Amino acid sequence: MRILFSLLSFLLFTALLQHVVAQDRSISGRVTDVANGQGLPGVTVLVKGTTVGASTNSDGSYTISGVPATASALTFSFIGYRTVERPIGNATTVDVGLSVDTRQLDEVVVTGLATTVKRSNLANAVTTISAKELVGSTRPVTVDAALNGKIVGANIAQTSGAPGGGVAIQLRGISSLTGGTQPLYIIDGVYAVNAEVGNGAGAAAFSAAASTTTGRSTQDNPVNRLSDLNPNDIESIEVLKGSSAAAIYGQRANAGVIIIKTKRGQAGQTRVSLSQDIGFAKAWRLLGKEDWTPEKIDRYYPLPAPLGPDATPAQVTAYNKALEAANASRTSEKEALKQAQDNGQIHDYEKEVFGNTGFIRNTSVSVSGGSDKTKFYVSGTTTDEKGIVKRTGFERHSIRANVDHKIGKRIDIGLSSGYFNSTNRRGFTGNDNRGVSLGYTLAYVPSYAQLFPNEQGIFPSNPYGGDNPLAIVERSINEETTNRAVQAASTTVRIIENERSSLRLALQGGIDYSNSNAFLALPADLQSQRNLPVPADRGAVRVAKNQFFNSNLQGFLVYDWRVGERLNLTSQVGMVRLRLERNLSFSQGRGLAPGEPLTPNRSSNVSQEVEFLTEQDLGLVAQQEANFNDQIIATAGIRFDKSSRNGDPNKYYAFPKASLAVNVAKFGFWALEPMNLLKLRAAYGETGAPAFFGATYSPLVNITTGSQAGFLPSTVVGNPAIGPERATELEFGVDAGFLDNRIGLEATYYNKTAKDLINTFVLAPSTGVTSVRAFPVGDLRNRGIELALNATPVRSENFTWTSSTQYWFNRSEVTRIVVPSFNTGLGFGNSFGRNVFALGQSPSRWYGSPVNAVDNASNPSFLTRYEDAQPRFQMSFQNSFTFLRNFEASFLLHWRKDSYTSNLSRLLQDEGGTTEDWSRDDDGNGVVNGLQRQSQPAREFIQNSGYLRLREASLYYSVPASIRTSLFKDYIRSIRVGVSGNNLLTWTDYVGYDPEVSNFGSTSNFAQVDVSSYPNTRRMFFHLNLEF
Repeated sequence: MRILFSLLSFLLFTALLQHVVAQDRSISGRVTDVANGQGLPGVTVLVKGTTVGASTNSDGSYTISGVPATASALTFSFIGYRTVERPIGNATTVDVGLSVDTRQLDEVVVTGLATTVKRSNLANAVTTISAKELVGSTRPVTVDAALNGKIVGANIAQTSGAPGGGVAIQLRGISSLTGGTQPLYIIDGVYAVNAEVGNGAGAAAFSAAASTTTGRSTQDNPVNRLSDLNPNDIESIEVLKGSSAAAIYGQRANAGVIIIKTKRGQAGQTRVSLSQDIGFAKAWRLLGKEDWTPEKIDRYYPLPAPLGPDATPAQVTAYNKALEAANASRTSEKEALKQAQDNGQIHDYEKEVFGNTGFIRNTSVSVSGGSDKTKFYVSGTTTDEKGIVKRTGFERHSIRANVDHKIGKRIDIGLSSGYFNSTNRRGFTGNDNRGVSLGYTLAYVPSYAQLFPNEQGIFPSNPYGGDNPLAIVERSINEETTNRAVQAASTTVRIIENERSSLRLALQGGIDYSNSNAFLALPADLQSQRNLPVPADRGAVRVAKNQFFNSNLQGFLVYDWRVGERLNLTSQVGMVRLRLERNLSFSQGRGLAPGEPLTPNRSSNVSQEVEFLTEQDLGLVAQQEANFNDQIIATAGIRFDKSSRNGDPNKYYAFPKASLAVNVAKFGFWALEPMNLLKLRAAYGETGAPAFFGATYSPLVNITTGSQAGFLPSTVVGNPAIGPERATELEFGVDAGFLDNRIGLEATYYNKTAKDLINTFVLAPSTGVTSVRAFPVGDLRNRGIELALNATPVRSENFTWTSSTQYWFNRSEVTRIVVPSFNTGLGFGNSFGRNVFALGQSPSRWYGSPVNAVDNASNPSFLTRYEDAQPRFQMSFQNSFTFLRNFEASFLLHWRKDSYTSNLSRLLQDEGGTTEDWSRDDDGNGVVNGLQRQSQPAREFIQNSGYLRLREASLYYSVPASIRTSLFKDYIRSIRVGVSGNNLLTWTDYVGYDPEVSNFGSTSNFAQVDVSSYPNTRRMFFHLNLEF
C-alpha cells in the first residue's frame, strides 16, 4: 500500500511539474511584404497542427494567446503569397516576410456548375470583381451600380438617379429583342430574381405617361430586384460575358451570367468588423432657368399672324378673338411678373424640388471565424439614403448567415441564408400627360409663378401645368416595400479519394423568394385630379403586389483522374432543375373619397388585375476537361435544355461548348525570362433564351351579346411551334504576364451571333389576322474587342502604385431578316428618333426626321440616318496608391465615347420658356433659341451622351498599431478612417440632367430616351472601420 501511494504521489508530482513547465504562452510579431516592407493585413497565422491562431491587423501585426507549450511552428498564409512555416522554439516574437507567389495567383478560380478552373488555364475572358474593388473604395447604393466601369465588355447605365437604382447591364451587345435583357444572376448557386417590374406609376390613373395603359407600363420608373442585395456581404463577382463562357447555363444565359459569391468564415480566431458610413448626396447638375422680362413675355405669347385682304368675316371674327386673348395673356403675365418682382418673389422651382441635400447612413457589423471543421460568417447591415427630392429615398436592412461544416473526412455541407427588407420611395418623374411628373411640370413653370402653400398649408393651383409640383412632392405617394429571402444549400460527398483518382457527388439547391408591396396615391383634391373631366375619376389609389419565387436544384457526379504523370482529366455529368413562379396583382380605385385612409375600397370605381405565371426548365449536362501538365487545357461539353415556355415543352435543345488554352510560357523551350506568362486561347459556345411567356397561345377577346358573356378569337395569334432564341459565340484571346505578373495583358476578340430573334410579326389586314405574337424574325451579329492592362508600376517600402486600364467596344449588325423592316426599341416617333431592325444596320442606330425619298432612298421609311446608341468605345482607368505605410488612395475614371440618346428634356423647357438660353439668338437669324429649337428635325433631339466621369475616388488612413494599442490596448485590431465619393466630376456635352438615363428602364437594344428624369447625384462619404 505504501509503495502504491508513493507511486501515485510521484506521478502526480510529475504531472504537476509538467503542467508548470508547459504553461501556455503568447506570441506576437509582424508580417510584411518582402518586396517593400509594408505590413500585410489579413494574413492567417496558425499554430501548426491546431486551430489556435489570429489574423494580422492593418499594419501586419498579430498576437496569438494560449499557444501550447508543445507547439513547434507557426504557419503564415495569405492569398497571392507563398505560405511560410516558421519554427518558434522559445521565442515570443516571430516576424515574417512573405513573397508573392505567382503560381498561387493562378489559383484564383472561376466557378462553373460543379467544377473550377485555374485562371491561368482558363480559355475565356472572365472578369472577376473582388470585394475590395466592389466596396473597398466607396459605398455603392446597389450591387449593379458598383460594377459600372469595372467590367470590360459591359454596357452599364443607371436608368434613374432616384435612390435605389435602377441599373441596366448589357454584356457583349444585343442578345434579344423581346426577352430578358439583363444577365442571369447566380447568388451562391441560387438563380436569383432580378425582374424589373413596374407598379403602374405611368398608367392612365396616375402620370398617364402610358396613357392607354391601365396596368403596369414600361414608363413606371421601376427598380431591378438586385438592389435588395447588400454589397457589403459580397466576396467576389465573376462575369461570364459571352456564350462561349456561359454555355454551361444553357437557355437562360443568352445575355451572359453574373455569379455572386458571398463572404464565408475562415478558420482561426473570431473576427468582429464594424463599419459606419455617413454621407450626403446632391444633384451633380441642374438645368438652370432664365428669368422673365416684359419683352420675353411678348415673344413667348405671340400675336396671331395678320389676315390677308381676302379674309372672310368669320376669319376676321376669329382673328379678333385670338388677338384679344393674346393681348390679355401678355397683360396678365406682365402684371404677375411685376408683382413678383416688387414682392421679391422670384423663385427657382427647380432648386426648390431638386436642389436639396440627401443624407446617407450605412452601418454594418459582421462576425466570422470557426475551426477547420466548422466556419461561420454572420452579418447585419442597415442603409438609409434620403433623396434630393423631399419624401423620396431608399432604405435597406439585411441579415446574412453563412455556415460551412465538415462531417468526417468525406462530407462537406454549406448553408447560405440572407434576408432583406427594402423600401423605395421614388416620387413621380419622367414622361407625363397629366402634370404629375416633377421634371416635366417644372419645365413649364416660370420663375414668377406663386406656388407655395398659404398659412393653412393649402397649395394654389398651377396655371402653367396640370398640377402644382410642390403639392405633388408633399402629397403624392409612390413607394414600394420588399421582403426577400435567399436560401442556398450545398453538399459534397467524396465517394472515392485516392492518389490518382477521385469521385464526388456535388448537390446544390436554393430558393429566392421576393414579395413587394407598392402603394400609389393621388388625393382627390390635387389639381390634376380636380381637373379631370369625369368626377368618378378624381383621386386615384393603387395597391400592387409583386411576388416571385425561384427554386433550383442540381446534382453532379464529378470524376477526377490522372493518366500517367502529366495528363489530368475531369469528367462531370449532372442535371439542373429550375422552377420560376410569378404572381402579379393590383387593386386600383378611382373616384377616391376625401380624407383617410387612402384605399381602393373607398373609391367609386374599383378595378383589379391578377397575373399568375409558372415555368419550369430541365437541363442535362455533360462535360470533359483535359489538362496536360498545365500546358494544354481542353474542355468540351454539352447541355440539353427543355422549357415550358417553348412551343414544345418536352423538346430538348442542345447547347454545346468547346475551348482550348495553350500556356506557351510553360513549355520547356520557353526562354524569355521577363515574360512569365503567354497563353493562347480559343472558345466556342451556344446559349439560348426561351420565348416570352404566353407566346405560344392565341388570346381570346371578351364579348357580351344579348346580356350573355362570351369570348371571340383574337386577331392576334400565338405560335405553337416557337423555339428559343439562340446565340453562338467564337472567342479568341491572348494573355501575357511580365516581370512575375507585375504587368499583365488580356486581349480578346469575339464574334457573337444572336439567331432566331423573336418579335411580333405584323401581317397585312387582308389576312384577317393583325399579327403573330412571337415569330423568329432574323439574326444579328455582335463583334467586339476587349483589352485589359494591369500593372504595378511602383512597388517600394513607402509607395506602391497599382493600375488597371480597360478598353472595349461592340458593333451590332442585322445579318438576316425574314420580315419587312420594323421599329424596335422604345421612343416617341420619327420627330425625336427611333430605332429600326433593318438588314445591314444596327438595331440601336437612330433614325428620324426629316423624311426624304431622294436623299434617304435606301433608309427605312426614307428617314434620315443618325448615330448609334451604342458607344464608339469605352475605357476605364482604375488606380490605387499606398503611401507612407498607412495611407491608401484610389480613383476610377470611366470614358464613354460618343453614345447617343433621344433627349426631350430641353424641348420641354423650350416649350415652357424656362431654358437657360431661351432668349439668346446664337445663330443671329432673328429667332431666339427657345423658339427655333422647337421646329428642328430629330437632329436636335438625338444628342451625344458620351462622357468622362470620375466614378469613384477615396482616401483612407489606417491608424498605426502604436497609437491604436496605446489607446485601446489589444481590444481593437484595426482602425481605418477615410473619405470617398461617387460621380464627383463629369465632363459631357449632354444637356439633360444626366447622360445615363432611360425613361423606359432597361431596353433590349440599349437605346435610351430622356424625358426629365430624376437627376443623378454626386455622393460624398466619411468612413470609420473597426476590427476587433
